[in-house]
Amino acid sequence: MFVTQTTTAVLIAFLALLAWDEVRNRLAKGRSRSKDPEDPDSPRRQSFKGWRFKAAEKTSEDVATLEKRPTDEPHVYTPTTTESIELKGYKQLYHKLHNLETNRDILPGCRDLLLSFLASTISEALKNPGNTILSINRFSRDRLIRFLKAKDEDVTSHWEEYLSRRSEGGLREIFGDKEEAKWWLKQAAPVKYVDGAWLGHINKLTTPFKYRNITKNAWQVMSEELGDGDLAKNHIHVYRQLMSDIDANLPVADSEDFISPRHNLDQTRCWKAALAQLLISLFPHDFLPESLGFNMAYESLPLHLLKTVKELREVQLNPYYFELHISIDNSDSGHAAMAMSAVADYIELTEQAEGTEAARIAWRRVQAGYILAEGLPTTPESPSLKTQPKEPFPRSDTEADLLKIFAAKAFVAHKIHCNSRLKIGRFSLVDWLEPKTFANKGWQKDFLHDLGNCKPWVVKGDSKKSRLVKELSWEGKMFGSFTQTEVGVVQAWIDELGSPVHTRQPNSSAYYEFTLQSPKVSLMAGPPTLDILSDYPVLSYPTIPAYMIGGTVSKDLNDDKLRFDTSTLSNFLPLWFTSPTLLETLPSVPVRAANTSGSALVRVLRAQTGFDVEGQGVAGMDEVHRTNEGNSIGIVELGLEICTRAGINVPVSLNEAVALGNVESAAFCKWMSPDWMRDKVF
Repeated sequence: MFVTQTTTAVLIAFLALLAWDEVRNRLAKGRSRSKDPEDPDSPRRQSFKGWRFKAAEKTSEDVATLEKRPTDEPHVYTPTTTESIELKGYKQLYHKLHNLETNRDILPGCRDLLLSFLASTISEALKNPGNTILSINRFSRDRLIRFLKAKDEDVTSHWEEYLSRRSEGGLREIFGDKEEAKWWLKQAAPVKYVDGAWLGHINKLTTPFKYRNITKNAWQVMSEELGDGDLAKNHIHVYRQLMSDIDANLPVADSEDFISPRHNLDQTRCWKAALAQLLISLFPHDFLPESLGFNMAYESLPLHLLKTVKELREVQLNPYYFELHISIDNSDSGHAAMAMSAVADYIELTEQAEGTEAARIAWRRVQAGYILAEGLPTTPESPSLKTQPKEPFPRSDTEADLLKIFAAKAFVAHKIHCNSRLKIGRFSLVDWLEPKTFANKGWQKDFLHDLGNCKPWVVKGDSKKSRLVKELSWEGKMFGSFTQTEVGVVQAWIDELGSPVHTRQPNSSAYYEFTLQSPKVSLMAGPPTLDILSDYPVLSYPTIPAYMIGGTVSKDLNDDKLRFDTSTLSNFLPLWFTSPTLLETLPSVPVRAANTSGSALVRVLRAQTGFDVEGQGVAGMDEVHRTNEGNSIGIVELGLEICTRAGINVPVSLNEAVALGNVESAAFCKWMSPDWMRDKVF
C-alpha cells in the first residue's frame, strides 16, 4: 500500500512539473519582444566557471537500433564541422584583408562574398520588414529622421524594460560573471580591432569629385574612430588597453599569429561581422551607397551596448571603450547624426544629378547596406546564455528531396507494409508512413533521425553497405518501387550522413533584385584592365616611365624655370591632385593607425583633406557644417580653385585632372599612385 501511494505521489509531482514547464513555455512564447540579432538564444543560464564543451556521444556500431538522442538539458553548443571550416576560412580572409598588398588574388572572391552577405541579410529582412528601414519605401530626409528617432526611442524603451527586469532580480543578459565577461571581451576582439573599417576605403582620390563633400564627411567619422590622430583616443588602442587589463595576450590584428587557434577566438559570428566591415568599403566606387547605409546603421545606438556597460561595471571591469561609443555616436552631434547627414546628402545629390529613378535605386542600395549591418550580430554568445541552437530542417537539399519522395510514397506504402514487422527506431514502418502523421515536420525529422541510425539498413556514409539500398536495387524486395533517380537520392543522403552539412549558399540575385539593378560581372575577374586613376582597388603595377630610367635631374634651376605659365601649370596640376594618393590608403585597415606613426599619418591625412585643427574634443557635426559651407579646404579643393583662377577646365575626377598634363606627367602620376601597395609601411 505504501509503495502504491509513493508511486502515485511521484507520478503526480512529475505531471505537475510537466504542466508547469508547458505553461512557462507558452508564457515565454507569448512575450512581445523586438528581435535583436545580438540576443542569445535563451535566457537559461549556467555558471561560466563550470562550463565545458559537451563531449560527443558514443555510438554503438554493433547494434541495429536507434542511437541515443541528444538530451534537452542546457549545454554549450559545440561548433559543427561546417562551422569549423567556415571559421577557418573567415580567419584566413581576415588576415589577408589586413595584408592586401601581398594577397591581391583575393579581390574577386571578396566581392562575391560581400554580395552573398548582402543577399542573405536582405532575404532574411524581407521575411519580416515590420518597422525596419524597409518601411521607408520612398526616401525623404524627414522620413529618415523620423525613422531613426523612433528606433532610438525603441532602444530606450527596451533599456527601461531591462532595468526593470534587473531591479526585480533578473540575471545579467550579456554575460554571467567576471570570468565569462573576460572571455566575452576577448572573443569580441576581431570585431573591435576593425572599428571603423567599414569606412576605411571611403574618400579616395579616385572617387568622382562631386561626391567629395559626402565622402569627406563619412571619413571624418573614421578619423574620430582613429582618435583624430591622437593615439590615446584611438578606439583600437583603447580596446588593446582593455585586452591588456584582462591579460588576453592577443597579438596585433594584422599578424598571422592573431588567427592562430591557440588564442581560442572561436566565435564564428564575430569573425563574419568583422569581414563584413572590412569588405563593405573595399570597393568604394561599386558600393558607396551600401557603405553609407552600413555606416548609418552601425553608428546608431544598440541596446546591447547599454547592457554591456552596466554589466561590466557590475563585474568591476573597465567599460570605457563601450561608454565612449555611447557618447560619441549620439544622434544630435555625433556619429549617428553625421552618418544620417551623409546618406541624405548622397540621395539628394543623386536625384539632382541623375533623376528620381536613380535616387530610388540609390536609396534601395543604402537600405541594403543598412540591413547588412543590422543583420549580422557583432557580439559573442556567452556560454552561460547559449543552448543548443535549432537546426534548420531540412538540413540540406538532398534531405529535402528525400522527404518529398517518402511523402509521395506514404499514401501507398503504409498499407502495403501493414503486415510488416520491421521496426525503425521507436516505431514500426507502418506507423512512420501514416500519411497524415508524416506531413508533420517534427515527425519527418524524427523519422530521418531514426532511419539514419538504424543499422544495417543504413550505414552512415556508405550507401553500398546499406541494406536499404540493396533492397531498392535489382534482386531486392523493393526493386522498382523507387525510380532510378529516387534511389540515387537515397544513396546520396546515406553517403552524406556524418559529413558536413552542405546547404545552398545564397547567390547575389536577391541583392540585385532588391536594389533594382542588373547583375554585374566582377570587375576584378580576368586580366587587370582597370585604370589606376578612376578605379579602386587596383593592385597591378604600371610600367616605370621611360624618361625616369637612367635619367638625371637638372640642377640648373633659376627663376625663369620656376615661373608658372598655363602650360607649366597644366603639367604641375596632375602631380598636385595625385599627391594625396601616396598616403591616403595606409590607414584603410584601422590597426595600421593604432600606433604612434599611424596616428601621425592620420593627422597628415586630415590636413591634406582640409579638416580643422584637432582640439581636445571631437568635432562631430561641426566638421560636417564646415565642409558643407565650403570651409573645409584640402588639396583637391585648392587644386580646383587653381584651375578656376587660371582659366583651366575644372576637372570632375582625378582622371580628368591628370589629363590636364602632358604624356610624361600623366605617366609619372600613374606610376606614383599605387606606390602604397609595393611595401607595407606599418
